[in-house]
Amino acid sequence: MDFTVFNILILFGCVQGFFLAFLLVRGSKFKKKYHAYLALFIFSFSLNNLYYFSYDVGLLQKYPLLFFLPFTWGLLLPFALLYFVEYLVNPGFKPSKKVTFWLVLPFAIHILIEVASGVIFLVDRKWLAEHISIYNTVLEISELVNIVLAIVILVFVLYKINRYQFDLKNNYAALTNKTLVWLRTLIIALLVLWALWSIPYLYEIFIGSSSQAHHYPLWIGMTIVIYWIGYSTYTKGEVFEVAAFAQPVEPSKTDSTLSEKTEEHHQKLMDTMKNLKPYLNPDLNLEMLAANVDVSAGYLSQIINKKEKVNFYDFVNRYRVEEAKNIIRNPKFRHYSLLAIGQEAGFNSKTTFNAAFKRYAGATPSQFKNEMERQL
Repeated sequence: MDFTVFNILILFGCVQGFFLAFLLVRGSKFKKKYHAYLALFIFSFSLNNLYYFSYDVGLLQKYPLLFFLPFTWGLLLPFALLYFVEYLVNPGFKPSKKVTFWLVLPFAIHILIEVASGVIFLVDRKWLAEHISIYNTVLEISELVNIVLAIVILVFVLYKINRYQFDLKNNYAALTNKTLVWLRTLIIALLVLWALWSIPYLYEIFIGSSSQAHHYPLWIGMTIVIYWIGYSTYTKGEVFEVAAFAQPVEPSKTDSTLSEKTEEHHQKLMDTMKNLKPYLNPDLNLEMLAANVDVSAGYLSQIINKKEKVNFYDFVNRYRVEEAKNIIRNPKFRHYSLLAIGQEAGFNSKTTFNAAFKRYAGATPSQFKNEMERQL
């Protein structure tokens, strides 16, 4: 067998992937439904890479029967990823049996073809060799279906995550342990991988020949993704515990248009922000503020969007930045650290505080504080 640095890295990625999938299924802190679908996704990913490793080191060539074993689970990846995200953002998600059937059907057909081909190989190897072109055509169709299905699912999932992020900012003033930016990054990485897979594959079909070197970027990329998921699980386990997130509040259908009392409600909102300062609560969300203003959450969201021209997240953090600026200007708080100032203003994250302050004040908190001290 021909071992290289590349295929050894691929093998290590496979081992880590199988181990991680096992932990997600059997680990005591991984009990949510989305953990099972993430485990299925990682297992399928790793199994595919194991097949590529076997091909690269010459194992498949030495033992041809391995070609016909159901090692390639690529058609299961879109299904596992979609349901992982669905359960992640909505723990009460109930999958459609019809959608599930059509998503799993290509994989089931592919597995049946692989098993049938393996049986034929054992029974009548000569007949299979004479009709190998049929088998190759079926595999090409399977790969093309996989390419299309995967891209459609990845784009849909990316849209769903972006929509979740949009709704999140309309419902929460603090996004710590809620944001799915990490998952959006993963989906973009997977789209790049699918491009690395589909473009060389389509090119090989077009020219009628294949080159192993074309697929090294894909195999290494898949290994890196497995390493990244494993690293995130061990060092940032909370990113896979987002099922505890409250679902974003959808605007009420009865509040689809602003009422005649919009100005009155808007003024009450502004008075509440000025006098009660609810933004000082780091856990403030749309429901809580709506209760203070005595309107529905959906209606309040519309008021903020249409009257203030911002989402709830920016609306609240704009007040927090002004509060932080007032604290910095006040000599009584001169001994406060920047972290303490951010917390006093309602921020629960130093990163969020710095980003919001820079955005609305045009300078970092430290720059603003230094400027104020020079003026005294």
